[in-house]
Amino acid sequence: MRNPWTVHISDALQVRLDRYRDGRPGRTTTTVVFEAIEHLRADLPELVRTAHARPASPWAAPRWQQRYLGSGPVQIRLRPGVAEADVLGQVSAELGGLPPATWIPPLLNAYLPGRKEPDNMPWLIQETGA
Repeated sequence: MRNPWTVHISDALQVRLDRYRDGRPGRTTTTVVFEAIEHLRADLPELVRTAHARPASPWAAPRWQQRYLGSGPVQIRLRPGVAEADVLGQVSAELGGLPPATWIPPLLNAYLPGRKEPDNMPWLIQETGA
């Protein structure tokens, strides 16, 4: 087994992930991510493109304050096998070299049931010109 990969997701997304896994015995964070890839891979470029968000404020947020929907302070660990790590690399290449830690939060946000970001986070607004 390879070393675990760390991805940072929002608190709200962590709750949705935990509920999803709890309702499906035997599922791990890694298996849920690969289910999401299987279901949404064709849509992933558009999901990532439209996943830019920034804090709602009367002033334009600097680039460093922009983020992707679903990202946040909570660490999750993926434990991909060699073949799974290759898939993550292929998807990253398809997305122009974005690392998995960037595109996995929007992927999970789109895949998991429950209120999607930014609907449950009124302090975030989605970037329309991304």
